[in-house]
Amino acid sequence: MEESKKETKKEKASKFLREKATSILFDLITDIPESIHAKDQTPEAKAQLLTQRAALKAATISATLSIPAGLTGILTAVPDIAAIWKVQAQLVADIAATYGKLALLSREAMIWCLFRHSAGQLLRDIAVRTGSRIVIQKVSFATLSKILQKIGMKVSSKFLGKTILKAIPALGALGNGAYTYYDTNEVGKTATNYFKALADTKDTTVTDAKIVEDKS
Repeated sequence: MEESKKETKKEKASKFLREKATSILFDLITDIPESIHAKDQTPEAKAQLLTQRAALKAATISATLSIPAGLTGILTAVPDIAAIWKVQAQLVADIAATYGKLALLSREAMIWCLFRHSAGQLLRDIAVRTGSRIVIQKVSFATLSKILQKIGMKVSSKFLGKTILKAIPALGALGNGAYTYYDTNEVGKTATNYFKALADTKDTTVTDAKIVEDKS
């Protein structure tokens, strides 16, 4: 009986976190961040600096917004997720601006940059490989919704798995901070490669509906 109650609590926490994560993602891609940065003469170096700053900021947020141990504490993960994704989305926008390609930062491109390294298998409808290149293409609202829901499910499972680690607060904070630093660095790398490829593309007819990332 007790095991059944625990499972019910876990299911409720998972559902709550999944719905919140999906909602946060919708907000992020609906309102693409502006950037104070302009096209840079040395965009790669600038992008690396922006990534380092964002990674430190996100790691600090993750370490300080410590989730209490237990399933009840999962509810406090929502501001953690929102704050970190906001930092990462701003990083993507800043890197796009650094390469002079902010106008080509579509909602699909934002999702690709944020989650290619952690949920690449869920983005097959967004990214299509053509030879040595990957094409990021527009998808329907229904398809986009399904992708975000799957990402939300993956994120909720990851946070639920951290409840055991959170039983040791200091270790949990350190571990989450380190992972978030790594995660944000990966976002920065993906965004840098993506917009560098766009900047290097000779075809000036590239549109918002079809954006090319050179993978050679």
